[in-house]
Parts: sequence; structure tokens; C-alpha cells
Amino acid sequence: MNWRITGFYLVPPLLALAVMAGVHFKTDLSAFIIAGDNAEEILLASEMQSGVLSRRYLITVDSGQQHSVPAAFMQKLKTQFKAIDGVTDVWSPGQNTDAPETLRTLYGPYAGAWYSLDPKRDLPQIFSGQGLMQRAELLKNALLSPQATVVKKMAVQDPLLLALNGFKAQGVQMQQTLKEDRGYSNLMLETAMAGLDVPQQKRIQTAIRAAFDVLNNANNVSVEHYQLAMTGVPIFAVATQTLIQGDIQLVSLLSAIGLLILFMLVFRSFSALLQVSSILSIVILAAILTTQLVFGYVHGMTVAIGSTLVGICIDYPIHAIAHAQTVKPEQRLSVIARIWPSMVLGGITTLVGYIALGASGYPGFQQVAVYATSGIIVSLLLTRFVLPGLLEPQSSRPLNVPLVAIWATFCQRFRPGLMGVLAVLLMASLLGLKSLHWMEDMQELTPELNYLKQNDKRIRERMTSIEPGRFVLIADSNIEAALQKSEAVYKVLDKLKQSKDLTEYYGLYPWLLSKQQQRLNQALLQDYLSPYHLLRWRQALTQQGLSVEKLGHFNYPQTTPMTLEQVLATPIKKLLDNRVVQGANQTLIMIWLAEHQPEAVKAALATLDGVQYFSQRDLLNNMARDFTDRAQQLLFVGLVVIILLLMSRYKNLLNTLQTLLPAVLSAFIVLGVWSFTGAAISFLHLVGFLLVVAICVDYGIFYQENRGGDITLTYQAMGAAMLTSALAFASLMVSESTSLKILSGIVVMGLLLGFLLCPIIIKPNHHPVA
Repeated sequence: MNWRITGFYLVPPLLALAVMAGVHFKTDLSAFIIAGDNAEEILLASEMQSGVLSRRYLITVDSGQQHSVPAAFMQKLKTQFKAIDGVTDVWSPGQNTDAPETLRTLYGPYAGAWYSLDPKRDLPQIFSGQGLMQRAELLKNALLSPQATVVKKMAVQDPLLLALNGFKAQGVQMQQTLKEDRGYSNLMLETAMAGLDVPQQKRIQTAIRAAFDVLNNANNVSVEHYQLAMTGVPIFAVATQTLIQGDIQLVSLLSAIGLLILFMLVFRSFSALLQVSSILSIVILAAILTTQLVFGYVHGMTVAIGSTLVGICIDYPIHAIAHAQTVKPEQRLSVIARIWPSMVLGGITTLVGYIALGASGYPGFQQVAVYATSGIIVSLLLTRFVLPGLLEPQSSRPLNVPLVAIWATFCQRFRPGLMGVLAVLLMASLLGLKSLHWMEDMQELTPELNYLKQNDKRIRERMTSIEPGRFVLIADSNIEAALQKSEAVYKVLDKLKQSKDLTEYYGLYPWLLSKQQQRLNQALLQDYLSPYHLLRWRQALTQQGLSVEKLGHFNYPQTTPMTLEQVLATPIKKLLDNRVVQGANQTLIMIWLAEHQPEAVKAALATLDGVQYFSQRDLLNNMARDFTDRAQQLLFVGLVVIILLLMSRYKNLLNTLQTLLPAVLSAFIVLGVWSFTGAAISFLHLVGFLLVVAICVDYGIFYQENRGGDITLTYQAMGAAMLTSALAFASLMVSESTSLKILSGIVVMGLLLGFLLCPIIIKPNHHPVA
């Protein structure tokens, strides 16, 4: 073995070391699937991946009885959870022991600016005789409540308790979202790490369960054992990574073993197996490194789908070995050079399919396109310039793929009849197209995560009446402009409540108010702080038996408007930081909705600029429709490009159509067969058809050109190539991902049909193309 061959075999381990040292792998499906079409969706997606929205767990502890879990047990559990490294806070939903003091210290000085969203409506009512009497009664009751100490301090600067006006009017809406506990208790847990930091979140989840189990097992003296359930972005992230990692390992293992066995059966040569395996290792590792270089990371789904690249890239060395083994060692370089143009054209047509795939707008397929493109180019170059030198010492062995020769002979003998059968199949497929229907809900592509979705729904229903994934999204350049828009939205939502199209909404008021509204409130309030109203107020205090000396004054000076930063520096932050998202040039505000009529909400908000009704499910479904439309267009564009490439080669329309028809008709027949199953089709099916056409065109090119001069040998090589590609894609069927299974089924059926149709549609050419 000379130094060049030794150097070649050193390349795979060196590339493997580079991959281990320099490649960052991701597994979150949102990075592979979701891409916003506008700045709001992109910023929101970023927040969901790394912001507060992604870092919180919703935890429920079920007692299995009609009564809630004892408070003492929950307090111990919170203490244990807070001790976990990476956990920043744990609290009960709606619980805020600092709320009364926060209301006094934060909102008390701003009472004159904070009392209303509509001061022109509220001020006459507040300062009417009856209104002042109600205020005095409210003050008396508050002074007799458990929070009397705080109220006394607040009343000194705000005797009318205007600071509580918004909270009273809104009913402290965050508290209203909570549902009555029956047989369970709930917690919120926040981590320092992003929800999609899977290694850290997996560690935290393990620690949460371990802490709960220890405390729960210690509780056996009461003969009560509780059950823990969790949901949130980190739960989905860890489950998804576990699913993808399992798919990658299983698919890669089965694909590699299957291809090795198939290769040994076809070529019966361990040395050829070693050489081709080394080439494929270089191809895959180079593709991973190229993807890392372009995107800065490699997604696990890219590797899973990219493992099928092995079946495609092995086609080129198979054709080279099949033809080289039929000639003397000194002739192998020239025979591989002879079939090289067919390999190049086949590689280019396959690249067209993958490039169109990347242009579909599906984020993950952009990576797959780069991954496949680099892999195919490397495979072609290694086959042409490296493989001939590796094959020279080997003895010649004729290629013999079972049944291939029989099928080719059968097609030559009964070609007219088979054309008739093909016509019948095409007619049946055409009739079946009428029953095709598109997948309307993109979540149908991930039924393997249904158990998590059901668990998420169950836990959220225990905690809140808010409809998850649906809210009003307000966008503007800064927080002040966004708050002003939100205050206009509140009025629209109030009308929807009156018309019964919305049961409740949960905005930022009374926790946040725009500076403009604060200034307006203060300006209008000054007109009511008159001697007349002060007299009426003192009379109301006297009737309630309260001190006029201490409370009989209006002390509401003009103040500088409160800012978001002031609010977020208090415990109120927990209630707001997951509903305000601030980017470099944009601020988003989310107004949560309870039960509502989506179409009515959309219509009511339609005239407001920068305001939209947001539904996560609608977003995914709209993405699916967009991707479907693009995939249809790109399928057509890809076909046109391939036709132009073939026309430039053959300069003959008949030869071009013959070369292309096996690929196109196989995809069409598969589509027809799918229609008879009654299953919906999605953009993934169109992606599969695109890949079928791009790969099967290779078969048509090799059969049409027959550059080796032996049509029987050419078809044998095509058979071996088809089996390897089909086996690589078939390995995706063992994955748990429905998306991968769909892609697998479409491509495997298409490749088999494309191979079988070549000798039927293309008349054998026993003279090689020059």
C-alpha cells in the first residue's frame, strides 16, 4: 500500500475529529421547522426559544383525592426545587406575598396617574356623592382587613385609594385566571437556562423528579403518594431531542448495516466495501462540516435525513466499480472517465432537486440542501479522481443483481403490452387525483408528540382559563408606542365582551400604563380636586367614622410617569416579563384571551395598525400552506431546469422526454396510489416527489446514454444503485418521526418505479453516446 492510499484512509478519522471538535448540533424542532415571515413572528420565535417564555415550567402535583395537596408538602417541595442548580425561582401561580407592599410602594405615589384607562368616564362617577361614599366605605373595610398595616400607609398619601382603582375594576385579572384547586396543587418554576438548552434542562428535569420522589416517598406515613406532571417548552425540547437522537442512531445504524450487507452481496469484495465505505465516510463528514461552516450549527434532523445521502452518493462509485471490474486494471481509469459525463449530469439533476428543496422556505431543508449539495459534489470528485487508483490492484468480478436481467429481458420482449399496462396505471392515477386533499393541520405531522400535547392541555386547564397559543399581538418601535396601542385595543376587547364574543382578556393594565395615559389622568384629576369635592369627601369620612384630620385631604401632586423598568424591578415582574418582548428595534406586547370567537376578534382588530390576532396553530398551518404552494412551484421549476439540462445534452426532444419520463411518471403513479389511501398530502409529499424526480432522472440518463457500451451491465449497475438508495430511504421508516416516514414511503416507491420504468419507456441503446 503506497503513501497515497495510506493518506486516503487517514482522511475519515481526521474529519471525524474535526466534526467532534468543531460542530455544534441542535435538536429543537422549532429551529428546523418554524420561520417567521415578518419581524414580529421572528422576534416572538426568538423569545419562545431563549426568552422567559422558554424558561418556565408549569408543574402540577396531584393528590389523587378530592382535597388539595397539603400546603406544608408544597412548601417543602418549593424549597427542594429552589435548591436545584439552575433554578432561579419557584412560586405558586397567582401567589405574590409581596403584592400589598408592592402596591403601596410602587403604585401609591402614582395614584393620581394610575386610576383609569378612561378618566373622562370614571372621574364623574368617582367624585359624585355616591362615589365618594363608596370610596369611604372601601377605605373603612380595607382598614379592617388583614392588610390594614399596608392600607394605613397607603391612605396617608392616597386617601381615595385611587391606586387600587384599576385593580378593583379589573378584578386583579391575573388572579381571575386561576381555577379552583380540586385534588391538585400547582407551581411555576423558572430556570436561568434557555428552554432549548437541552442538556441543562434535561439535568434540571431529572433533579426535579428526584427531589419530588424523595419527598413523596418520605410522605408514606400518611398513606398518600402524590403524582407529579410538568409541561413547558423545556419538556417538549428534551422529549424532541430524545426522539431525534434515537432516530439518528437507529436510522444511521440500520442504513449503514443494510448498505454494507447489500454491497457485499452485490460485489462480493471486502476491499471494494472498505474503499467505498471510506469514500462515503468522507462524503458525510465533509457534508456535516460544510453545513456547520454555512449555518454555524447542524440540526439533528439534517443528519437523519442526510443519512439517506449515503444511498445517493454510493450510486457513483457503484457505476464506476461495476464498469471497472469488467476490464483489465490498466483500462479502469479510462472506462471510469468514459462514464464520467453521465455521472456529472446525473449529479447535477439531483442537485437541482435538493437546491429546489432548500428554496422551499422550510428552514430545515435549507440545511439539507447544503448538506446534500456538498456531499454529492465530494462524492463525484472522489469517484472520478480517487477511486480509480484504489481499484487497480483488484481482480475483475462481474456484477449480478438478482432479477434485474430477467426484468430487462421481459421488458424488451413485451414492451408494447407493458406500455399498455402503464397507460392503464396512469389513467387510474389520474382518476385518483380527484380524491386528493391537503393536510389542514400541520400538527398532524407530529402525532408522536400527542402525549405531550395532551399533558400540556391538562395542566394548563388546571391553572388558567387562558386559551394557550392564542393572544392579541401588538408591535411597535418602543414600549411607549406599544402601550398606547394596547390601551386602544382594550376598548375594542371590552366591546367584544359586551357582545359575548369574548369572555375575558388579560392585558397589562393595571400593572402597566403608557406615559401618555398617565399624564392625561393627572391633568384631568386636578379639575376634580376642588374645595367642593373635598368637603363632600370629608362628609363621607365622617359618616363612616373615619378620621377627617388624617384622611380628609387630597394629596395628589403631579409626578413623572412611571416606566417599565421601575415595574420590572419589583415582584410584579413575574406577571409581566412573559408578555412584553423587547428587541433592538421593536417591542411586542401580548394580551391573553380567555374563551373567544376567533373570527370576531380578528374582524374587530382588523383596522388597528400593528395589532394582530395571533394563533400558534394558525401560524403553523399558514406555514404549511405557504410551503405547499412553494413546493408545487419549485417542483415545476425543478422539472423545467432538468428538461433544459437534458435538452442541452441531447439536442433532441424525444431523447429528453424519454430520459425524464420514468422519473416523472413514477412520481405521478405514487401520487395516484396515495390518493386511493384517503390520507391527506402535505408539502412533505411534494418534497418527496421532487426528490424522486431528481434521483430517478439519473437512471434515465445512464440507461439512455449507456456510455459503457453494455446495456445489460449498465442496467445491473442501475439496479445496485437503486437498491442502495431505496434501502437508505427505507431505513427512515423505523424512525418515530411521522415526517421522516412520509418522506421515506414516497421516495422508496418512486425510486423502485423509476427503475422499473426505464426499460419500458426508453428503447435500449446498444451504442454508447459519444
